[in-house]
Amino acid sequence: MKNLLWLILLLAGLSAAQAENISMAKVQNLNRYEINAKFLPGNNKVLLILGQDLYSLSEYVDSGYFPEPAGVTTYLAFYSLLNSSFPAFGALGQDINGDSADNVDWGAGPVNAWKTATLFTQSSIAIGLNIAEGSGNYLWAKGGLADIGVGAYDDHIRHLAKFCKSINNSIFLRIGYEFDGSWNSGYEKKTSYILAFRRIVDVMREEGVSNVAYVWQASASPIDDLIDGHHENIANWYPGNDYVDWIGMSWFLPPDVRINNAPSQRDLADEVLNFARNNRKPAMIAEASPQGYDLMELTNANISPLWDGEAGKNVQHKTPLEIWQEWFVPFFDYIHTNNDVVRAVAYINADWDGQLKWSAPYSEGYWGDSRVQMNSVIRKLWLQQTGDYSFWSTGN
Repeated sequence: MKNLLWLILLLAGLSAAQAENISMAKVQNLNRYEINAKFLPGNNKVLLILGQDLYSLSEYVDSGYFPEPAGVTTYLAFYSLLNSSFPAFGALGQDINGDSADNVDWGAGPVNAWKTATLFTQSSIAIGLNIAEGSGNYLWAKGGLADIGVGAYDDHIRHLAKFCKSINNSIFLRIGYEFDGSWNSGYEKKTSYILAFRRIVDVMREEGVSNVAYVWQASASPIDDLIDGHHENIANWYPGNDYVDWIGMSWFLPPDVRINNAPSQRDLADEVLNFARNNRKPAMIAEASPQGYDLMELTNANISPLWDGEAGKNVQHKTPLEIWQEWFVPFFDYIHTNNDVVRAVAYINADWDGQLKWSAPYSEGYWGDSRVQMNSVIRKLWLQQTGDYSFWSTGN
């Protein structure tokens, strides 16, 4: 059976070594250790989640090439959930009375959690709950984490709980996602972060919310380590096994590139997965996208001065197969090889360069265009990979 699987993978366009790695991983994963967690896909499958805004999601599905994804992504601004002067109420899509509210676009596409739930009724929802006090030098909730931890925002949490109970979707709540990212002001206060995380979970439980799994997500970013000038121990932010259902991370860069002796993407991902294994938690690649690649224009460009040069410069033309081999093959190979613990993957399928937050002059780095439907070769390879329902979960 292993030889047959190896041959199928080889015919799908993988190298012999890659096919061997994946087939061996599938055989070895028969001897996996026990993981018990909320909304864990059965039969050792992996949940495929798409994101990360309403336009990108509708464009993916309306292309006619793909089924409704098993999961979808949206984002919430925690401190604005009850702000009546903010028409979208933190992108929850429900006002204080539970009535529908506007979409909001912070420059990264329209988001609205209520509308996402009603449009994708058969999909799980991965919600990025932003509890940062600011970004860079811009603060919007100074001291907010400490305030959450002592109960000052319990009314916000209860409002979120009410929303969660009003929908039928399974929810992965990524509280304070990318806690180790230097771009998230406030999370450096690790004790405050932990107490805020715990308070949110405690109040949600007190309110009887049953359709939420709580996700603790690291950035796993080599660029963050380059910004900081050192590597931080993610365990210092951990709220504890009683509060965490899933352990998450982000994945954007080529896996094995090292700059100035900083850890690689693979090094940091391995750290997160080993932490998950040690704590008997499933892992979620909660944000993933081929940063620097444009799948429509078939190019690759610099990401950041810290990484490879001035963002958006040094544009190199690529064939679809080159792009697939350079970013997608190592990415999917990593998922298959670590399928003992990786049980959910969220891919960001967006025209980053067409969104104000990520477009020129690229103050937040160059991201490109990650829409897999934009090229027929990449689309076919994506369908071959994600259409394997012996591996990927179809969701609810």
